[in-house]
Amino acid sequence: MNMALNTPNDFLLSVLEGLVDGILIVSPHGELIFANTPATELCHQLNPKQQYPAEVWRSCEALIESRQWYGDRPLVIESELQTQNNQTYRIRVQWLQLDEPCLLVRVEDQQRSLQSLAVTEAKKFGLTPREAEVWFLKRCNLSRKEIAAQLFITIDTVKKHLGNIQSKRLAHQESWC
Repeated sequence: MNMALNTPNDFLLSVLEGLVDGILIVSPHGELIFANTPATELCHQLNPKQQYPAEVWRSCEALIESRQWYGDRPLVIESELQTQNNQTYRIRVQWLQLDEPCLLVRVEDQQRSLQSLAVTEAKKFGLTPREAEVWFLKRCNLSRKEIAAQLFITIDTVKKHLGNIQSKRLAHQESWC
């Protein structure tokens, strides 16, 4: 549900729409106030019959209940949502003061985040395309054997690539010192 941008918070909402992560703004009563396009697509994919997955509301409830113990101190509640096809999403909820207190919910696709991080690091370290593939799979916590199987290469080749990556990472770190 994309809220029409006709409030004093138009700028904030337009920025939220441009983010890659799913962004939801939820009232303390569970009403969906805003969802950017990635959040809308993700929520529909995870549970087409509800506005957002139940795990999102459980995290929101935990933040709401935490006010009893922590008052208005800034607090972020985190949880993870695992799908049937083993995709992991990180859910982060915090208070957001708009016209009234709301809950800002960020739903982050862990796979996409790791891929983005691996691409950034590959450029930063000057990795070859194949080293970048190996690095991405390593960032996804795959073993050398799993990387080799997925890329149709030998374990020794994976070891060689990881050694080259480590050398490039160290060289990059030394150039910053």
